[in-house]
Amino acid sequence: MELKSQDISQSAETRTIWFDGQAIQALASETIAAALARSNIVALRENTQGEKRGLWCGMGSCYECVVEVDGKGSQRSCMTLVEQGMQIHSRRSDDRTPQPLASAPATVEPAETACDLLVLGAGPAGLSAALAAAQAGAAVIVIDERPQSGGQFFKPLAPSHILHGNMPPQWRDGEKLLTDAVAAGVTVVQQATVWAAFSVNEIAVMVNGQTRLFRPAQLIIATGAYERPVPFPGWTLPGVMTTGAGQTLAKAYRVIPGSRVVVSGNGPLNLQFAADLLESQGSVVEVLERAPKPGLKHFRQIFTMLQAAPELLWKGRHYLGVLKKHRVPLSWGYEVVAAHGQQRLERITVMRVDANGQRIAGSRREIDCDVLCLGHGFIPSTDLARMLGCEQQLSATPFSTPTIKTDPNGATSVSGVYVVGDGAKLGGAQVAQARGRLAGLAAAAALGKTVSPQDIPTLTSRLTRAEDFQRALWQVYQAPAVSLASLEDETVICRCENITLGRLRQAISQGIDTPAALKRNLRSGMGLCQGRTCSGMVAQLVEEMTGRRNTVSGFYAPRFPVRPVPIAALAFEKPEWGGHKPAITPNLARPVEQTALPLQKTDILVIGGGVMGNCLGYYLAAGGAGVLVVERDEINLQASGANAGSLHVQLLSFDFGSKAQEGGGPAAQTLPLGPTSVRLWQALEQASGESLEIKITGGLMVAETEQDMRFLEQKIALERRYGIETELLDAAQLNRLSPHLSPDLLGAEFCPMEGKINPLRATYVVNRLATEAGARFQRGTDVQAIEPLPHGGYRVQTSRGVIEAGRVINAAGAWAAKVAEMVDVPLPVKGAPLQMIVTEQSAPRIDHLIAHAGRHLSLKQTAHGSILIGGGWSAGFNPEMRMNQSLRASIEGNLWVAGKVLPALNSLHMVRSWAGMNINIDGAPIVGEVPGKAGFYHAVTSNGYTLAPVVAWSLSQQILQGRSEIDLAPYAISRFH
Repeated sequence: MELKSQDISQSAETRTIWFDGQAIQALASETIAAALARSNIVALRENTQGEKRGLWCGMGSCYECVVEVDGKGSQRSCMTLVEQGMQIHSRRSDDRTPQPLASAPATVEPAETACDLLVLGAGPAGLSAALAAAQAGAAVIVIDERPQSGGQFFKPLAPSHILHGNMPPQWRDGEKLLTDAVAAGVTVVQQATVWAAFSVNEIAVMVNGQTRLFRPAQLIIATGAYERPVPFPGWTLPGVMTTGAGQTLAKAYRVIPGSRVVVSGNGPLNLQFAADLLESQGSVVEVLERAPKPGLKHFRQIFTMLQAAPELLWKGRHYLGVLKKHRVPLSWGYEVVAAHGQQRLERITVMRVDANGQRIAGSRREIDCDVLCLGHGFIPSTDLARMLGCEQQLSATPFSTPTIKTDPNGATSVSGVYVVGDGAKLGGAQVAQARGRLAGLAAAAALGKTVSPQDIPTLTSRLTRAEDFQRALWQVYQAPAVSLASLEDETVICRCENITLGRLRQAISQGIDTPAALKRNLRSGMGLCQGRTCSGMVAQLVEEMTGRRNTVSGFYAPRFPVRPVPIAALAFEKPEWGGHKPAITPNLARPVEQTALPLQKTDILVIGGGVMGNCLGYYLAAGGAGVLVVERDEINLQASGANAGSLHVQLLSFDFGSKAQEGGGPAAQTLPLGPTSVRLWQALEQASGESLEIKITGGLMVAETEQDMRFLEQKIALERRYGIETELLDAAQLNRLSPHLSPDLLGAEFCPMEGKINPLRATYVVNRLATEAGARFQRGTDVQAIEPLPHGGYRVQTSRGVIEAGRVINAAGAWAAKVAEMVDVPLPVKGAPLQMIVTEQSAPRIDHLIAHAGRHLSLKQTAHGSILIGGGWSAGFNPEMRMNQSLRASIEGNLWVAGKVLPALNSLHMVRSWAGMNINIDGAPIVGEVPGKAGFYHAVTSNGYTLAPVVAWSLSQQILQGRSEIDLAPYAISRFH
């Protein structure tokens, strides 16, 4: 529905676009979402279950509105401007050839731009900060993702429309702020997406389809906020959107995709939007406000608002007058409990709520509507600040994520980083502008610029008045706290992955009761929005069901990239090296359980709750032993849960030849273990009755050069001597086997026993099997000291108490050397933080495990359809975040190699990268009892996910039966002495 105003007309310039074969007339310079809304189209895409989805946030954060545009997938329709002849599709099809998302870089490194101050976000706070710093003499660049500056508040009229006459005050104020900033020398870069903050002076940005690095001396993050979701059954229907999305369509593009609009939620923004819509001849059926109706008890707050900002109070009165004039009911104390419809929204069910948020029996009624706009307040956008390690604090608002701690000037715990506006603390535009200006002045002063001291008291006074107004306003609009407890199981929580509340509840009741564990098991938070929508809800559900208070470290960890980014734009060749790069990594544990326990006794104590510890727990308990497995964090959280799930049988390229440790001999000794371990994984899958997503389709180690081919010939000869089935393919054979690989490859080694497994599921399934067999698991238990008991066995001091065990198995992976030190045993084990990269979902491209004969690379496509990219590229430790993190050079180099081997990657986005932990030994495991330390064993191996079952099975046999079917002598610790 086109909105009408005597002062605004459409631009005469039009475009014809095509949506699923239907011609759509669009206005030049409007977004795809606006053009489709003008044609009353709200169903923009289909998810993998075939359900229709539409515009939700309207600001590029949620990725619900992604479409295919001219063969390019996952384009945000709310951010992409129309062009003549655009072919837009609601879902991808194998019948259309995917197009590269970006051109390959023309340089050997990303272009770099230095500046005094970089401001991220061109809303009220960002522009105010930029103006203040520029007026003090700083060289300032502002980066903004949207087509126009102004942010969610100023939200200017798009160029698709022409304004006649006087500009409304809000638009006028925004235009003046932008004009003043540009006049002061500020450079504003629009339609630029920040995809990573590697450090204060290394900010990666996508500009015109290419990645650029900005290197500021000071950084101000003013990325605003996004609307807080409050879910209910049906909230994913097309036509249900945030108030901000509706406001963007109506205010910037003069359109709303329906004729019966309901506005619901909590706060004055809903009132403003409804009034604006009515004044533009839109049709509003009803406004629902969750807070109780204000009364005399709010006299003090209203008086405060009148003193602090009387003009804002009169605006609110005007909005109420508009609703009254158009006879639109404003129903206080109501909320939406369900939305109904087939292809789009048709009606909603609403109920009254009492002061405690409980729904009042007998108040249920239905409202016919085709658009529902929901506004329940905002969540600060903190991902960039969290990525830099800025100190956080919990938010008191339900379903919210942690906020960033700042001083009055916006300075964070990280030197040179400021966070201002709603991205720091929700407070509205006036607070944002005042805090932005204070931060701009503070940054300028830190740069050595002269700042007028007279500015500070004026700004502080202005800020105090604005904060007084906001505090009083939200006391008037105080709504009962929201909760998930009363919602039906079918309510969707994670919109990207379609994860329902029922599935989350079931997993939590089974002990998968942290956001990190839920993410690994169910994929909640793994979609294109990267958890922005569901993170706060998942964390609150865990708190509600377990009774444990949330902590700032309990939410999903921030990962590169902040937004999905085209792989093609990030591919830069990097030099190769041999093996892995070892690094020292401290204790990364963030235990959720720390309660002290009384003395415990067990036959066998296993230290380490990764895949090795879980397999040991299973095989030992199944053999009749009493076994306790302790983990200082959560099971499957470090190396095991962060690896790519390759099932290797052939040697890796850096385990053979000149790159191999110890000449490759120890790695070759390991070859017989691989096939047996794969078969054990298959047996575990069968025993569990669950899918571990094991797929044994063979592994391909590809060759780019004749030198690579000769290398593979020699490697194959060695592997065959150890009984490994493998063969060399020429280019034609390789193309027939895997046609999507690069036609430039000369051939490959094919090993039919190789494959893949889902490590995000497999360890938890083994944990269930072990528990059912009688093994006990105890998390949050950090082993601190081990001493022998006089009559045999060991006394183990942990963070939660003492454990006495007849035997102890060190299965601590990369941290095994620390455990060995406690019994005075040197153990040549080091950690090597490695990165992994995952793409968005793709049509089937590769069916095999892919490696490279001369470069670091592993590729595999998951059952989900995403492609995992790894191969041993180094990650690094971030001390501010206290976690391992991907490195920019590794991301670029890894993607360059991957794109050379699988060109189809150029049509995909990189969705997430993370750092796992590899274990560096000499190429072979260390397994068995330690000489001179009766009852103390090691079970440590690189390539741990593949080999965990065979090592655990063999060691369990040795412990319980006195010998194992597999000779463990080649893997004894004595080989190092």
